[in-house]
Amino acid sequence: MLADRAQDVAAAVRPRGKARQVGWDPYSLTVGGKRIVVWSGEIHPFRLPDPAQWRDVIQKMKAVGFNGVSFYFDWGYHSPAPGVYDFSGVRNVERALEIAEEEGMYVIARMGPYVNAELSGGGFPGWMFRNRAEARTDDPAYLAAVDEWMTQIDAIIARHQATTGGGTVIAYQLENELGKVEPKHVRQMAHLAAKARADGITVPLFHNAAGRLPDWTPAASSAPWANPGPVDLYAFDGYPGGACDVHANPAGPNKAPDWGIYATPGPKAGAASSPGTPGFVAEIGAGWFDYWGSNGTYACTAQRQGKGYQRVFYGTNLMNRITLHNIYMAFGGTSWGWLPGPIVYTSYDYGAPIAEDRGLRPKALALKQQGMFVQAAAPVLARMDKGPEIRTTNPRVRLYHNVNTELGTHVLFAVHGPSDLLTDDAFSFDVTTRDGTYTIAARLNGQDAKMLLADYALERQHLVYATSELQAQLRDGARDVVLLHGRDGESGETVLRYASAPKVEVLAGDVRTTFDAARGDLKLAYAHTGLARVRITGGGRAPLLLLIADEGTSQRFWMQDTPAGRVLELTPALVRAARIEGGRLHLAGDT
Repeated sequence: MLADRAQDVAAAVRPRGKARQVGWDPYSLTVGGKRIVVWSGEIHPFRLPDPAQWRDVIQKMKAVGFNGVSFYFDWGYHSPAPGVYDFSGVRNVERALEIAEEEGMYVIARMGPYVNAELSGGGFPGWMFRNRAEARTDDPAYLAAVDEWMTQIDAIIARHQATTGGGTVIAYQLENELGKVEPKHVRQMAHLAAKARADGITVPLFHNAAGRLPDWTPAASSAPWANPGPVDLYAFDGYPGGACDVHANPAGPNKAPDWGIYATPGPKAGAASSPGTPGFVAEIGAGWFDYWGSNGTYACTAQRQGKGYQRVFYGTNLMNRITLHNIYMAFGGTSWGWLPGPIVYTSYDYGAPIAEDRGLRPKALALKQQGMFVQAAAPVLARMDKGPEIRTTNPRVRLYHNVNTELGTHVLFAVHGPSDLLTDDAFSFDVTTRDGTYTIAARLNGQDAKMLLADYALERQHLVYATSELQAQLRDGARDVVLLHGRDGESGETVLRYASAPKVEVLAGDVRTTFDAARGDLKLAYAHTGLARVRITGGGRAPLLLLIADEGTSQRFWMQDTPAGRVLELTPALVRAARIEGGRLHLAGDT
């Protein structure tokens, strides 16, 4: 019987897939040798105590463009007494890791032991408060208790690492927002790192610095002003969006900060504190918590940190080469029982894209446009450098200009200057690429920003430039399918390069085309109204179905990966999953 049980245990912990190395450089993480851009959102299983609903939320996250999920683990939720640990039922966090794997989501594991997260005691178990040890230091009594917790949680996390086969955990957090680098804290952090490695944690270690402080940077990649620690990656958090006041009144927008390659070097430069590792914002505010004495701020917060905020602030992060990007919260949930710290009450909705009742807020659909862009353009975004400065014709519009020198692609991010302006501004600028020099005209109206591409490979097509934003691209057998989008009613143009004049068929919408034989440029001019459909064949390239959508239409598109290839759907329903069997397409989702 003992032998049989040993075989069962061995089978349960046997890796389910091939181990993949997780590496990094100043640009991005690599998993199995492939560069990735992590577009992640935070959820807390303990704030949704129903494992069946974990899949619901994670599927919704994936549907709106996330490719990663970040989990805090609450020590106190699992340990009612010293030496007693419960990972059963609603506390079965291994099931949360399994669901993330099954849904194809990267995982950022944040074990603490202190996590904050507006939890009672910051996640410490109640029995720790009878312990006379000095918490968050190298006090032997404290570290002995911490070792108990890490032994338990690390055994679970280690089984689900990308580096051990089959898992999707790609990073592991030590402590949280420990803004002290005194010797007793240095020794504590060294102990946590050594314990994690002894427990089989082989993915990169990081700490989440509070407010871009230059603390706990990797020793091998620290700026002169930084305070190194026993980590592989530097990460930080930031909540630059502001908050609604106690009466739920929104104020005007804040300015988006530069936290990476566009920042002035110094201790508040965020990613510049560790120039040898990729930009990593472990928490970027997607809202704010409601607190005792307020009048209910979540509707206000969801508006203040709505679609305009997301486009301006998250886009600025991408241009600053933040390639590990985790929004806090993607779904906030509810602080049941004795979970909430005294600053909050039971609701932890957070004004998040996915509300406390698990419904999608309108901001989730705008976030989907960004997430789908990140997935489509990840090879470009994962390795960018600052390009030459480009000025616009309008002093109220700033243009960030990055270049992927390996691919030759230019990424152009237009935002108000300063970014808190709400004016309606037309502008133009000149950009020079391998295709030539072009004048590009666009518009910003209100809190908004636009992420544009030039000299870019659209599957088997070549994009010279577009004033519409990319949302999706895929190969559909012999043809390519590309989805672009823009603001309702705004004019746009897209220029594609061909060896000879292609055949153009406008299947729907009002699209005017001209061909410049000298350059080989096919220019399409249009207004973003409804859905325009254009079929382009010949010209020395694969056939192309080009879809050009206004904002409302583009938000009804969903993208799914299947073993038979990608599927792009247009529906007001939420699409969770797709599969193709026997020549039939099966979709699962919500009406």
